[in-house]
Amino acid sequence: MIRKGVIYGIPIALGYFPVAVTFGLMALARGMNETDVVLASMLIFAGSAQFALATLIDYPLNATLIPIILNLRHLIYGCIVSRRIEVRKPFLTAFGLTDEVFALSFKGDDESFIWGLALIAYLSWVFGTVVGVLGGEVIVSNENVYRSLVFAFPALFFLLILSSRDWPSAFVGAFLALLFSFLGYPSMGILASGLLTPLIVRWLPWRSS
Repeated sequence: MIRKGVIYGIPIALGYFPVAVTFGLMALARGMNETDVVLASMLIFAGSAQFALATLIDYPLNATLIPIILNLRHLIYGCIVSRRIEVRKPFLTAFGLTDEVFALSFKGDDESFIWGLALIAYLSWVFGTVVGVLGGEVIVSNENVYRSLVFAFPALFFLLILSSRDWPSAFVGAFLALLFSFLGYPSMGILASGLLTPLIVRWLPWRSS
């Protein structure tokens, strides 16, 4: 089942690589050193949390709290997975349970399938980060490549929105983030979107019926 998971995870790996390269470039530009950037991908392995960490690196409290809050959704992922399959190594499985791995985990019915998905995704993420760190000058010097990589992260989440078709959540979250950004509190906008969007969408008239 691990092999099957690796095969199914190839599209995830292809999507993760350019995003990881972008993270490596951006984190260096924000002042993180090369070792810390690579360790972040090896130990955290969470795209949105890592980008938030790099963006807020000058504000230690926000850089700690916001990535944690952004990742609280993984508690729900874990509960859903544990009800579907027998989880023998929860710490290993939880570490690799990213948004995309969770979405594809329904294609299998064994914990080892998730390990396969997570393995190829993790290797792609870490390798992409290393490429971004070591090849930063070459990549940035090519304007077309750099622009493509910068667009890769929002494009990945846009594809997730399209696949989920949860338009109310997308619009509410975007509205809150833009509102706080307009008011001069962009970091609070990330926090507000993550916390308030599920509550607001839950009580929308057409959702409560």
